[in-house]
This record gives sequence, C-alpha cells and structure tokens, in this order.
Amino acid sequence: MQKLFLKGLGITLLLNLLVKPATIFMVDIKMQNELGSDQYGTFQTVLNFTFLFSMLLDMGITNFMTRMIAQYPHMIHKYNDRLFTLRTLLIGVYVLWTVGLYLVIQLPLEWWWILGLLIMHQVSIITVNYVRAYTGGLLKFGLDAVLSVVERSVYFVLGVVLIYANFVEPISLQWFIAIFVSSSGISLLTAAIIYFRIVALPKFKWDGYFFLSMLKQSYPYAILVILMMLCIRLDAVFLEKIHPDGTKQVAYYTQSFRLLDACWMFAVLFGSILLPVYSRVLKEKGSTTGIMTSALNILVAGGLLMVVFTIGMKELIFDLLYKDANNYSYNSWVFLSMTFIPMCFTVVFGTLLTANQSMRKLNQIALLSLITMIILNVILIPFLGAVGTAIAAFVSQLVMGVLQYLEVRYVMKHHLAHRTWMRLLILASVLGGILALQIQYNFHPIVFIGMLGFVWLILIFGLKIIDVSLILKLLKKDDSKATTPIE
Repeated sequence: MQKLFLKGLGITLLLNLLVKPATIFMVDIKMQNELGSDQYGTFQTVLNFTFLFSMLLDMGITNFMTRMIAQYPHMIHKYNDRLFTLRTLLIGVYVLWTVGLYLVIQLPLEWWWILGLLIMHQVSIITVNYVRAYTGGLLKFGLDAVLSVVERSVYFVLGVVLIYANFVEPISLQWFIAIFVSSSGISLLTAAIIYFRIVALPKFKWDGYFFLSMLKQSYPYAILVILMMLCIRLDAVFLEKIHPDGTKQVAYYTQSFRLLDACWMFAVLFGSILLPVYSRVLKEKGSTTGIMTSALNILVAGGLLMVVFTIGMKELIFDLLYKDANNYSYNSWVFLSMTFIPMCFTVVFGTLLTANQSMRKLNQIALLSLITMIILNVILIPFLGAVGTAIAAFVSQLVMGVLQYLEVRYVMKHHLAHRTWMRLLILASVLGGILALQIQYNFHPIVFIGMLGFVWLILIFGLKIIDVSLILKLLKKDDSKATTPIE
C-alpha cells in the first residue's frame, strides 16, 4: 500500500507543481498588485465569507463516500441518483443560508454581485471535490490528479491573457472575478464528464428516508469540515469587522496567507491520497506505521525548509512580490509560515482519525481550536491587526495538530517509526540555528540559500528522514505485494 501511496503522490505532486506555483506568482500576486489593497481586500473578504459555510453544499458526503468506496468499490453505482438529488437540495440550502447571513451581519450591499458569483464558484469547487471522492476512492490517482489542477490551469491561462496581453487596461475587479469564476465553471464541466464515464448520468430520485439516513451518517464529517473551515477562513472576516482599517489589514494579511495557502494546497493533496489508502489499510487490519511516517517526514521536512528559507528572506520576497508590502506583511508571514507545521500534523493524523471514524473526538478538538482562534483574534486584532490574526492562526492550529497526534498515539495506539520525532527535532534545531545566523549576520541571499539547501539535504538523507533505498525498494515491488505494510 505504501507503493500505491508513493506513486499516487508522485503523479499528483508533479501536475500540481507544474501549475499552482506559476498561477500564484504569475497571476494571483500580479492581480493583487493591479487591483490594489482596497479592491482585492473586498474580494478576499467576500470569498472567505462564502467559504465559511460551504460545507452545507456537501455535509460530509464527500469524505464519507471516499472512505466507503475505498473499502467497498462495488457500491459505486448504488447511491448515484439519490445523492445527486440530495446534493441539489443542499445547494439551495447553502444559497439561502449564505445570503441570509450576509444580510444579518450587514456586509455592504454594493458587494452583492460579488457574493452571487462567488457562491457559484463555491458550488463548482465543492462539486468537483465530490467527484474526486469517486476517483480517489477507486484509487484512480491519475484522474484525481487531473481534477486537482484543471481549475488552476484554466485560471492561469485566462489570467496570463488578461494581464500580459494588455487585453483590458486597467484591469478591473469585474474582469478578475469573471475569469476566477469561469475557471471553476470549466473545472466543473470536466468533473461532470469524468463522473459520467466512471459512474453514470444521474437522475432526480426522491428518497426522504435515504436522505435522512445519509445525513445522519455523514453529518459528523460535515461538522468537522465546517469547524476546520471556520478555523482557517473566519480570520479575515474578524479582521475586517474588528480592526478600524479592516479592509487594508485583510489585504496585508492576504499577502502572507496566499503563500501559506499555496503550501497548504500541496499538503491537502497528501490528505486526498491518504484518506482512501488509510481506509483500505484499516479495513484489511494492516499497519499504518510506514505510510504515516513517510507522509509526516516528507511534509514536515519540506515545511521546515520552507519556513526557514522564507523567514530568512521575508523582506526580499515580499518586496519582490508586492508593491505595498510592509511590516504587517513581513511579521504576519513569520507566524503563518510556522502554522504550516501543525497543519501537516492535521493532514497526517487527522486524516487517519477520519478514516477510523473517530469523528466525535475530531470535532471536539476542532471546536477547541476554533474557540482558541476566536478568543485570540478578539484580543489581538485591535492592537496588532493582521499580525494578531496570524498569531491566532498559529496557536489554534498547533492546538489542533498536537491533540490529534495524541489521540492517534494513545487512543488508537498507532505508532510512528522509531525515532521519527527525534530526527525531525534535530532537523528543526539545525535549521533554526541557520535562521538565527541569517538574522544576526544578514548573509547574501545566494550564501544563505546555498548553506541552507546543503545542510537540509545532508540532514534529510543522513538522518534517513527520506530513505531513498526504502522508496526504491517499494517502487520495485510487485503490485501483488504492495499491500504489505512496511514498518
């Protein structure tokens, strides 16, 4: 099963590495610079608002179906029509709830057209993720990888044409949102074609008993995703409402959050592969040690390199990327970059708990993390603005990640490979020392990058955080033996 995980991960990462970084640096950042802090802050505020309860579009059905299909592939056609009808009803519920909440909290009425288009965007994105429950559950990681990059690929092409072909001057918020929503619409069309090929063309079929039964089984997943979404996306809404200069603070925070979101995109890819793999292993009563250790080592080792590199050169990076970067941007990134590490814990350990159906405990942990985030935001935003929001994000994600690991270790009694934490701690300590030297002596960027890269490579291979010999051994194994867990 480790072989399947590594191959699926390789395909998915390759496609995403080709598309998503180019999109972020050549389109997203250029768009923010063209639109300015006020217009882009408006877009980001409404986008985060539509994210808040987007799980009403799914109610945990996607995670439930991913786990079920991975364990019982023969049931792929059984619920097709009834799930299509249920999800159509959920779209109506989401639209009514989002519009109603928008009125209640009294966001500006002139943003209504943005709200409507971004609601359409959320419907498209969540529906594509639902189709990926089928491609992932069937372990069709090639198709899953394609679906993971279609929206960003189309957005990249349209964005490059709009920005660099001087198609429109100046670029307006209306044009930006038009290509943003069109990209997710084309992604939805692609997902629909794939769904029709591997499942069937769905039809409306009313079954109230089934709807209640499905929601009863899937609602713990929905609650979990809603809580985690609130932990990640509610911060910009708090920042806009609490801080006196909220719109600009959201724009500064977004400058940093975009980089975290770029890293998070790749981490989420691990989760999309880990969930069906964990589910299959648990059904077969196998060991998760090898898969869990490999995923944690890759994520945390890469995350530590990213944290040290970007903090060490934060002023240079942000000044190159943004026209109006300032201390809010720099200092927000210090805490948001570190937030990536506990988020990696959630990908590895939270996904295992999801596959194990430990939903009650996951929801309790997520609720505690959300409460922590809200309290810290209310306390810190008036004084620190975007930096206070970044601190709240780091602390709340640390609470979530550590508690999930403790649940896996001491309740599920699933173990990482021997000395995993010690190796990662050594790596973190040495890289932290290099960062301290960079802060103290401000080395030339080439010297800093060379020193950091050399030490990182020596440590990850020397400490066998990434064991090349084991990876090659796994990839050479016959598929018939691939389900044997490697400790």
